[in-house]
Amino acid sequence: MKQLTTKYRRNISLVEWVKIPLFLLLILGISACNNYNDPSIETLVNYNVSYQNTNQTSMGGEYLNDSIYVSIYNYKSPQDISGFTVEFKVQKGGGSVDQQQVKTRKDGKAATRWKLGTGSFTQIVTARVTSPDGNLLPEATITAHGILRNAWNEVDIYPLSNLIDLAADTVNHISWMISSGGIYKRGTNFLDWQQINQQKIQSARAIEIDKNGIIYIGTYNGELYKSTDHGLSWIKCTNPIPNLSNYFNFWITNDGDLWATGYYSGLWHSSDGGKTWINPANGNDKNDYIVAINRLKDGSLLSISGITQLLMKSEDNGKNWTSFESPKYLGNLFVTEKQEIIVSDYTTPANFFSSADQGKSFRKIHSVLVSYATGSFEPNIQKFGSYYYILVPGTGILKTKNFEQFEPILTEPNIIGVYLDHTGTILAKGWRDKQNKTFIYNPE
Repeated sequence: MKQLTTKYRRNISLVEWVKIPLFLLLILGISACNNYNDPSIETLVNYNVSYQNTNQTSMGGEYLNDSIYVSIYNYKSPQDISGFTVEFKVQKGGGSVDQQQVKTRKDGKAATRWKLGTGSFTQIVTARVTSPDGNLLPEATITAHGILRNAWNEVDIYPLSNLIDLAADTVNHISWMISSGGIYKRGTNFLDWQQINQQKIQSARAIEIDKNGIIYIGTYNGELYKSTDHGLSWIKCTNPIPNLSNYFNFWITNDGDLWATGYYSGLWHSSDGGKTWINPANGNDKNDYIVAINRLKDGSLLSISGITQLLMKSEDNGKNWTSFESPKYLGNLFVTEKQEIIVSDYTTPANFFSSADQGKSFRKIHSVLVSYATGSFEPNIQKFGSYYYILVPGTGILKTKNFEQFEPILTEPNIIGVYLDHTGTILAKGWRDKQNKTFIYNPE
């Protein structure tokens, strides 16, 4: 039986007190054969009930490695605790248990095997315990996680549930993630993320990797760090925006230059790996900020203004910008290998436009209904292999090979930001009603 495990499991201890005319201890857990000691257990006048859940993980459609069980201990009569009825019932995930009703043995144990379903990543079984004299004990909830192959997994376990940003190095086959201010490196599977203990970097927020494999991390307090040895050591760069103690957004253009912007702080540029920064517009852009930036092969820069929401172009490395006669209310910008400019608006419906002549003219290439319209700094177009993956807040994720035919692959309005790791696994950050969840397509 195959089992995949994660290095980040949560042990949840839920203590619940109920008075009945018995003196017993009920311990509920998931184990191969062992009892788990819970330091929170106390003896009350009657009894204490402690639920312990180890959140086993296996492949969807397969059995968990360990049986799920109920173990009862009666202080008053420990020599024989048989005859309790335990009713196991699958509540979520579509799986099954081998025995739905199990009687406890003399040692107080009742166990069954749980075959996970393929209906969801988080799966739930409840266990209801009835004493021999008919008293109903509190119902317990047992949770497990079933990894779904070639399907979307709605992951609610840390650190993936708190995804902030992700960057992949496809040359060196490494992926990095920011979660709740911490830095993580991907392990053997999409659930396996190992935290990098780096005390000098506080409150990490954004991560980018340049074409030479240099990793850059921006923080919530306006600092920037980089690593030239795949995360083994980190160097503090000059702060991108002077006197800014808040977060900033930054990009790396295809020539390796760094660009940073903050609300009403202008656009800042570094061509030496973060050692020095300049404001090319010399302060004339402080009432503006950008939501995306790309460098074309002819050396000119493209960006979208956060104020006018129009596409802009600079031919003098950011000193001066001119607006295109482009579609309005733009929120996303992407440039393909063929220098085709792709932009999208945040209206209802959301529209996508393409330009094959460096922005002189645009044509609408796709339109999709959305439940709400919004723009953000989150990445909305990613490429892996021959496919582009497009996130549309309020709808879900589309994929396309040529920006002519579009195929929906995830219908979920409450996501914002799409990411790809070095294996091609797709991750989408949950938002609004799906806060603290991450949608992950597992191709492995």
